[in-house]
Amino acid sequence: MTYCTVDDLLRLYLSNDQLIQLTDDAGTGVVDPDKVDAAIADAQEEIDGYLRGRLGPLPLNPVPALIVSIATAISAYKLYRRRLNLTCPDSCTADYKDAIKKLEKIQEGKITISAQDAARGPGDYKVNKNRRDRMFGQHRLEEY
Repeated sequence: MTYCTVDDLLRLYLSNDQLIQLTDDAGTGVVDPDKVDAAIADAQEEIDGYLRGRLGPLPLNPVPALIVSIATAISAYKLYRRRLNLTCPDSCTADYKDAIKKLEKIQEGKITISAQDAARGPGDYKVNKNRRDRMFGQHRLEEY
Protein backbone atom coordinates (compact mmCIF):
# COMPACT_ATOMS: atom_id res chain seq x y z
CA MET A 1 0.00 0.00 0.00
CA THR A 2 1.37 3.40 -0.96
CA TYR A 3 1.03 6.50 1.17
CA CYS A 4 -0.48 8.53 -1.67
CA THR A 5 -1.74 8.04 -5.20
CA VAL A 6 -1.82 9.98 -8.46
CA ASP A 7 -5.37 10.99 -7.55
CA ASP A 8 -4.12 12.41 -4.24
CA LEU A 9 -1.48 14.44 -6.08
CA LEU A 10 -4.11 15.75 -8.49
CA ARG A 11 -6.57 16.49 -5.69
CA LEU A 12 -4.12 18.17 -3.30
CA TYR A 13 -1.23 19.58 -5.31
CA LEU A 14 -0.92 19.43 -9.04
CA SER A 15 -3.10 19.93 -12.06
CA ASN A 16 -3.11 17.29 -14.77
CA ASP A 17 -1.13 19.65 -17.03
CA GLN A 18 1.52 20.14 -14.35
CA LEU A 19 1.78 16.40 -13.83
CA ILE A 20 2.23 15.88 -17.57
CA GLN A 21 4.89 18.59 -17.68
CA LEU A 22 6.76 16.99 -14.76
CA THR A 23 6.68 13.40 -16.02
CA ASP A 24 6.39 13.39 -19.82
CA ASP A 25 10.02 13.04 -20.91
CA ALA A 26 9.06 11.46 -24.23
CA GLY A 27 6.71 14.27 -25.27
CA THR A 28 3.64 12.06 -25.62
CA GLY A 29 1.33 14.51 -23.88
CA VAL A 30 0.29 12.07 -21.15
CA VAL A 31 1.36 11.43 -17.58
CA ASP A 32 4.13 8.86 -17.23
CA PRO A 33 2.87 6.64 -14.40
CA ASP A 34 6.32 5.13 -13.83
CA LYS A 35 7.78 8.55 -13.00
CA VAL A 36 4.90 9.30 -10.63
CA ASP A 37 5.22 5.89 -8.96
CA ALA A 38 8.97 6.44 -8.52
CA ALA A 39 8.39 9.80 -6.81
CA ILE A 40 5.72 8.29 -4.56
CA ALA A 41 8.01 5.37 -3.68
CA ASP A 42 10.86 7.78 -2.85
CA ALA A 43 8.52 9.82 -0.66
CA GLN A 44 7.30 6.70 1.12
CA GLU A 45 10.85 5.55 1.82
CA GLU A 46 11.72 8.99 3.19
CA ILE A 47 8.65 8.92 5.44
CA ASP A 48 9.40 5.39 6.64
CA GLY A 49 12.94 6.49 7.44
CA TYR A 50 11.53 8.97 9.95
CA LEU A 51 8.95 6.53 11.32
CA ARG A 52 11.19 3.47 11.80
CA GLY A 53 11.59 2.73 15.47
CA ARG A 54 8.79 5.12 16.40
CA LEU A 55 5.86 3.11 15.09
CA GLY A 56 5.10 -0.54 14.58
CA PRO A 57 5.28 -2.36 11.27
CA LEU A 58 5.75 -0.28 8.16
CA PRO A 59 4.33 0.65 5.71
CA LEU A 60 1.40 2.02 7.65
CA ASN A 61 -1.94 0.40 6.93
CA PRO A 62 -4.39 2.11 7.02
CA VAL A 63 -2.60 5.31 6.01
CA PRO A 64 -3.49 8.25 8.29
CA ALA A 65 -4.66 11.43 6.53
CA LEU A 66 -1.65 13.36 7.85
CA ILE A 67 0.71 10.88 6.20
CA VAL A 68 -1.20 11.18 2.89
CA SER A 69 -0.75 14.95 3.07
CA ILE A 70 2.95 14.61 3.88
CA ALA A 71 3.46 12.04 1.12
CA THR A 72 1.82 14.22 -1.52
CA ALA A 73 3.94 17.23 -0.55
CA ILE A 74 7.14 15.19 -0.73
CA SER A 75 6.12 13.47 -3.97
CA ALA A 76 5.28 16.77 -5.68
CA TYR A 77 8.60 18.23 -4.55
CA LYS A 78 10.49 15.20 -5.88
CA LEU A 79 8.69 15.47 -9.23
CA TYR A 80 9.76 19.10 -9.56
CA ARG A 81 13.32 18.30 -8.48
CA ARG A 82 13.73 15.72 -11.24
CA ARG A 83 13.10 18.48 -13.80
CA LEU A 84 16.26 20.55 -13.68
CA ASN A 85 14.97 23.12 -16.17
CA LEU A 86 11.85 23.86 -14.07
CA THR A 87 11.93 26.01 -10.98
CA CYS A 88 10.15 24.44 -8.06
CA PRO A 89 7.47 26.90 -6.85
CA ASP A 90 8.16 28.50 -3.49
CA SER A 91 4.91 27.04 -2.14
CA CYS A 92 6.00 23.53 -3.11
CA THR A 93 9.39 23.99 -1.43
CA ALA A 94 7.71 25.42 1.67
CA ASP A 95 5.26 22.50 1.80
CA TYR A 96 8.16 20.03 1.50
CA LYS A 97 10.02 21.70 4.38
CA ASP A 98 6.82 21.74 6.43
CA ALA A 99 6.30 18.02 5.72
CA ILE A 100 9.82 17.24 6.94
CA LYS A 101 9.22 19.27 10.12
CA LYS A 102 6.03 17.29 10.74
CA LEU A 103 7.94 14.03 10.28
CA GLU A 104 10.55 15.20 12.78
CA LYS A 105 7.79 16.01 15.27
CA ILE A 106 6.24 12.58 14.74
CA GLN A 107 9.65 11.04 15.29
CA GLU A 108 10.08 13.03 18.53
CA GLY A 109 6.62 12.02 19.72
CA LYS A 110 5.25 15.58 19.61
CA ILE A 111 2.68 14.57 16.98
CA THR A 112 0.85 11.26 17.17
CA ILE A 113 -0.64 9.77 14.06
CA SER A 114 -2.17 6.51 15.18
CA ALA A 115 -3.85 4.96 18.18
CA GLN A 116 -0.87 2.62 18.59
CA ASP A 117 1.56 5.53 18.76
CA ALA A 118 -0.69 7.56 21.05
CA ALA A 119 -0.95 4.63 23.46
CA ARG A 120 2.82 4.43 23.78
CA GLY A 121 3.19 8.06 24.75
CA PRO A 122 6.19 10.31 24.17
CA GLY A 123 8.10 9.18 27.27
CA ASP A 124 7.64 5.44 26.88
CA TYR A 125 10.37 3.22 25.57
CA LYS A 126 10.92 -0.41 24.72
CA VAL A 127 13.75 -2.61 25.97
CA ASN A 128 14.98 -5.99 24.93
CA LYS A 129 15.99 -7.14 28.44
CA ASN A 130 14.18 -9.18 31.07
CA ARG A 131 14.64 -9.94 34.80
CA ARG A 132 17.26 -12.64 34.19
CA ASP A 133 19.44 -10.15 32.30
CA ARG A 134 19.85 -7.89 35.33
CA MET A 135 23.38 -7.45 36.53
CA PHE A 136 22.34 -5.66 39.70
CA GLY A 137 19.18 -7.18 41.15
CA GLN A 138 17.47 -6.00 44.33
CA HIS A 139 19.68 -8.24 46.55
CA ARG A 140 22.82 -6.72 45.06
CA LEU A 141 21.55 -3.15 45.37
CA GLU A 142 20.72 -3.67 49.07
CA GLU A 143 24.43 -4.23 49.75
CA TYR A 144 25.12 -0.55 49.07
